[in-house]
Amino acid sequence: MKTRIPSAGTPLLLNDIASATAGLWRHQIDRYISRLKSYLQTPDLCLVNSGTTAGYITMLALAQRSSRREVIIPAYTAPSLTLPIRKAGLIPRCCEVSLETFNLDHDSLDAAITSDTLCVMPVHMFGLASDVAAIRRVIADRDIAVIDDAASSFGTTVQGKQTGTLGDVGFISFNRGKNLSTLVGGAVATEDDELFELIEAERKKLPIANMTHQAKLLLNLTALSVAVRPVGYTLLHALISRYKYTSLHTDFVSFQFPDVLAGAGITLMNRAEAICDLRHRNGSFLGDSLQGLSGIRTPVLIDQTYTVYNQFPVLVDDPELRSRLVGMIFERTGVEVTKLYPDPLHRIYDMGYGGTDDPFPNASYMSDHIILIPTHPLIDSTTLTNIVDTIRSALSRGA
Repeated sequence: MKTRIPSAGTPLLLNDIASATAGLWRHQIDRYISRLKSYLQTPDLCLVNSGTTAGYITMLALAQRSSRREVIIPAYTAPSLTLPIRKAGLIPRCCEVSLETFNLDHDSLDAAITSDTLCVMPVHMFGLASDVAAIRRVIADRDIAVIDDAASSFGTTVQGKQTGTLGDVGFISFNRGKNLSTLVGGAVATEDDELFELIEAERKKLPIANMTHQAKLLLNLTALSVAVRPVGYTLLHALISRYKYTSLHTDFVSFQFPDVLAGAGITLMNRAEAICDLRHRNGSFLGDSLQGLSGIRTPVLIDQTYTVYNQFPVLVDDPELRSRLVGMIFERTGVEVTKLYPDPLHRIYDMGYGGTDDPFPNASYMSDHIILIPTHPLIDSTTLTNIVDTIRSALSRGA
């Protein structure tokens, strides 16, 4: 049986599970919040059950301070990002992405702004820092907020400042597949005290997980600690496959962050720098090894960034080779390389972009050409080297 290596994984240990178990009878959320505030260097932070919910209550709060209703997001990003926008009574609008940075193209932002623009939401895709400073320059003096979407970039910094704290308000996700995972979870951070009061008011309206729900979360966390490891993932693959997302989400569930997962968060924070450093080193190795190869494109990082890669993105010129590479890498290494989102947002939803020409060709190109290589701490350097060798060999042969 070939050993399988999943596309995502946080190494959860026995002491993480033990600390989480204590949450069944001990309040631990305040301590977890304190650790996160210290790490992110932010004065105000609250926790909820997901990054989606974090974005949702953030937009509910922003909408109370303005009559504007449009939220600008990258045309290539997670389709689920549109759900909290619409649920908050707002309208998602697209901005083109850059084929250099793989993030929102700030040079295209001005064309996306209207008199109804409430905020811009740069997404640090794959852990790559978006140029929030350049976005701020574009929207200067226009009374447009910046929501810093760091759902997949926990640990990535720009000039020493954590993503999630680069905008007027930001949010992070601790769901499965994120840089640091407590199974479920999301945080909102801001330095705007008035805005934080509105966000907190929305958070307090959310239901509280009862003891039965928390016990189930603990069992799922324990299962996740086994399932993300190559041996567990291989043996349980048939079962795990049933729980993978295979269709678009149409809604999401929101509740307050549970004490039972706060304990795991506290102990994980003791290893956060080490986990982030491994992701950084793995992604940097791939970037250095693949940069400049003919037939592929790797991301250009903005200046003065420390990148904690959620996954390492590569654009393959030949879409047929792209599809074959996924299989070739798995056959040689057992690693699940993914293609992620099969379409950009404007090809998934009717967002009001008419006409025969593609309004966001870069976003469409990314969806048709991208592969994502895992960078999590459970993948070793030998496996990464084999992945690089497989890509190099395929490109040289035009496989």
